[in-house]
Amino acid sequence: MGARAASDSAEAVPFPSLEWFQRLADRMNQNRARQEQLGYVDCVAGFSVKDGGEPFTVHVTFEEFEATDVHRAGAGETSRADFTLAADLATWRAMIESIAKGGGRPGLDQTLNRLSHMGTPIAVLSDDPLRRDLYFRYNQSLQEFVNASAEFPTRFDA
Repeated sequence: MGARAASDSAEAVPFPSLEWFQRLADRMNQNRARQEQLGYVDCVAGFSVKDGGEPFTVHVTFEEFEATDVHRAGAGETSRADFTLAADLATWRAMIESIAKGGGRPGLDQTLNRLSHMGTPIAVLSDDPLRRDLYFRYNQSLQEFVNASAEFPTRFDA
């Protein structure tokens, strides 16, 4: 499965892209039973990829057991997200490749929890401590959301 993340196939989904995050949302919505096991999620999560220039940021709205909206965040929308997970492309790539290699499970050193624990290399950003806390409350569901990337090939253009 590790080859899926490094695939140069025409059907590979580029990362970062709106399509990539929409695929994750589609997978989540198709697997409601798994989400029900983990518990409900009610938040707007930002995922930000910094690689020079302006960061690429997507907001995903989670309501109960599904992702109800996925869109590219505009410059004035930063406060719409309850929290934003921000990291450079190399960090995201290492985690996504680890997930693919593990067949949907990252190595222990490549989980969202581990990578964000000390605020680096993934920063958990929010202008409100209570809204930031939602990340920690829903961490396992968010990990499962990203783990769905093992189900399709990802292409890294940078």
